[in-house]
Amino acid sequence: MNIIKFDLHCPYCGKTFDLELEENATQDDLIEECPLCGHGIDIQLMLSPEGKIIDAEIHRIDGDTDE
Repeated sequence: MNIIKFDLHCPYCGKTFDLELEENATQDDLIEECPLCGHGIDIQLMLSPEGKIIDAEIHRIDGDTDE
């Protein structure tokens, strides 16, 4: 099992944290908690046609785009 590590920026606290995911993800939309501030965040994965993670984006769950 290959693990992919992403450095992601929390849209609530502004801190950067690591997220580790299996290379062959089965979902493209995840809800995770920021390990630093505890807010729930929406993580959208961009998957290749083979199901491998090629990128990830984080969005606030409350829909607010202001950081």
